Amino acid sequence: MIGRLLGPEPFPSYVVVLDETALPDNCMEIVEVQERKILLARRFGKLYALDNACPHLGGSLGRGTLKDNAVVCPLHHWIFDLSTGKAVSGSADEKVAVYEVKVEAGKIWLKLPS
Repeated sequence: MIGRLLGPEPFPSYVVVLDETALPDNCMEIVEVQERKILLARRFGKLYALDNACPHLGGSLGRGTLKDNAVVCPLHHWIFDLSTGKAVSGSADEKVAVYEVKVEAGKIWLKLPS
């Protein structure tokens, strides 16, 4: 059921990407939506969704580590804020896309990228 549209209710522009129980606190998971790899992270009880590819060399952020409220790329240790996607180390003008995410009925829902 990953990345499957569930009809007009309850969120027409969202897809289910994961069971809520599959993402414990302070963990990350990579999901695929519309042929795009998205990093889901639950950090300090809050959910985040970002593009999985680091803009520097395409490293998989989901294979990196969480540090404070950020994710560290495993290739060259660039750090991206989970809330904004902006680089907090590396090149300051770089960022990754962020997506709206919510939990409903035990499922994690991701707003479809436009």
